[in-house]
Amino acid sequence: MRKNKIFAGIVIAMAVMMTATACGKNNTKADTKQETQAVAGSEETTAVNAEVTGTDQETQEGEETSEEEETKETQPITANDAGDIKEGLFTSKSGKYEIMPPKGWSLDEDGDESVVAITSPNGEDYLEVTYVQGEDADGAREVYPATMDEYKKLISRGEDMEFVRYDVKNSSDGSQTFRYALRYKTPQDGVRYYAISGSYNAATKTYISAAGTIASTDSGVEEQIEAALDSLKLK
Repeated sequence: MRKNKIFAGIVIAMAVMMTATACGKNNTKADTKQETQAVAGSEETTAVNAEVTGTDQETQEGEETSEEEETKETQPITANDAGDIKEGLFTSKSGKYEIMPPKGWSLDEDGDESVVAITSPNGEDYLEVTYVQGEDADGAREVYPATMDEYKKLISRGEDMEFVRYDVKNSSDGSQTFRYALRYKTPQDGVRYYAISGSYNAATKTYISAAGTIASTDSGVEEQIEAALDSLKLK
């Protein structure tokens, strides 16, 4: 009888131990699963953070590149095959003439010192210098009549054309100095302002002129163009 009770106690104890062991295994599995899920979640979070950081860096680099390109585009061109602009003064490559264009204007990428184009930042206004020396000089120029009324009969530059000034001087040897300015309208651009100044020397066979064309509405540009024409100089 006593042996049966002891045996029964052992059986019960073993059953309790087995149950406890099973619970421990289940708990261990649950803990392991939770740990695995936590690690996986952490790795996913790290990957997402890394991806976001990489995207931010790419965006920042892209913005910096765009700013650099924009800066390059907005920087005026100050030198080409025609000459260069230094301290606001353009000097031709041969050093034979100079002119002071409006501040911030840019040289055209193409051209040589015989025809130089200089444009405003907005691209609506431009200054053009023409220089010819030698046998072609006489053919490159326009021969202006002595009076404005005579010239009015020869040209047409759109609607409501009006002369702001007209000053032409002729010499007996065929040399000529000229300067005039006018306003006119075109259907595409509205009011435009055109001014030109230059000379032809028959003795040296040298022709030079600077002409400004303005389409923008800023009246201050007219003054800048007139100042540039004043600065045109043969050296």
